[in-house]
Amino acid sequence: MMGLARIVVFALALATLLAGPASAQEGAPGFDLKESAGRVKANGPGFKVTLNKDGVFTHIDEESFGIPEAGFPIQRSRLVLGPNPNRRPFICENGTYRIVSAVFDVTQRSSSTVPRPLPYTPAFATAFPTIITFVGTLEGTVVNEAGEQFRLLMTDLAHEVITPTSFSSTAPIHAFIIDDEGRIRDRASLVGLVNIDRTTGEAVHQIVDSGTCHQTANLNLGPGTDQATVFGPFFVLPFNTTVVMP
Repeated sequence: MMGLARIVVFALALATLLAGPASAQEGAPGFDLKESAGRVKANGPGFKVTLNKDGVFTHIDEESFGIPEAGFPIQRSRLVLGPNPNRRPFICENGTYRIVSAVFDVTQRSSSTVPRPLPYTPAFATAFPTIITFVGTLEGTVVNEAGEQFRLLMTDLAHEVITPTSFSSTAPIHAFIIDDEGRIRDRASLVGLVNIDRTTGEAVHQIVDSGTCHQTANLNLGPGTDQATVFGPFFVLPFNTTVVMP
């Protein structure tokens, strides 16, 4: 009987532990990131993205990309970027860089038109009205203050999940700025994590920054967006949050 009692107590304790992470979960479910100083691998619903100093490698499974059961189509776009003195530069520990030329490819799929809860602002909802799964990759050339040119390889990803009681998001930006000898001069690693209880309004969010590129900007998206973490012209989360440097 004593052995049985111990088993029951252990089972109850295990059930309590297993029930806990629902409220402590960081970011969206089904999105895994593995990274080292020279490689980033992201596995999300219907996509795999690998970034290293040789390039950006993407695989999209159209049947399972995002949340297909929501009924929204996959959308693709390409943006070709050239020099623009008004575009926000990339500010890093070893230099400030501006785009000379770049191509930004996007694959995305919406899953809901329900507004994201606070701290997402109404202005952000106007600009980005749907919950999304987003895979953006950029390859290009940048120049520093001394006129030296570098290769820029970047991934800008997001997976958002909304339910009647919760909203969650994982939104990472990773980038390598590489010199002409193939060495990584600067490295962006900015992982945005959001978990919001829609029944209570409790919101937990942060950005984990383990790279060498650190900057903030006013996104002009309403209160609480004046010190948002960005990577050049790209934002991580569209509001101010705690930045954790491991």
